[in-house]
Amino acid sequence: MGIPLDIYILYRLQREEAGCEHFLLLKVERPGFRNAIEPEYEAAIATAEHKQAHLLSIYQTQVLPHECPGKHLLARVGELQSRPVGEELLEDGGGFYVELWVAETRFGHPWVVMGTARNEEEFWQRVEEDEDLVSLGAIRPAVKRRVWFLTEHRKAG
Repeated sequence: MGIPLDIYILYRLQREEAGCEHFLLLKVERPGFRNAIEPEYEAAIATAEHKQAHLLSIYQTQVLPHECPGKHLLARVGELQSRPVGEELLEDGGGFYVELWVAETRFGHPWVVMGTARNEEEFWQRVEEDEDLVSLGAIRPAVKRRVWFLTEHRKAG
């Protein structure tokens, strides 16, 4: 049985001519599905992707234009399909900025470990206390990013 799963996706939006860089973190839930039924798995993936696209559109049309008008290039920085470090990212509200630590993993792009913490040392300590995150083989150092956090339970900010 594929259980419902929160997925965290980090994007970078850039305008080279303006020299700007913005980061967006989305949290969506992939619905549960029965493993033995391929169409249910495919439907769960499609549902999560649809939610991501919808939230990305909201950010690009309702939030980003107020900070930095113009067309931005979009890149997927990373994804975490596990519980992140810190409590802020577990909430369903979103619609605010958060200081996010991000580290690559031994599995390569797009898989990352991420979370909130007062500093990098605390981030790594919390990662090392979580068996699921340890199993991802996070690679030091972590990078700190200021990101707009948006979930499927809140429209914008």
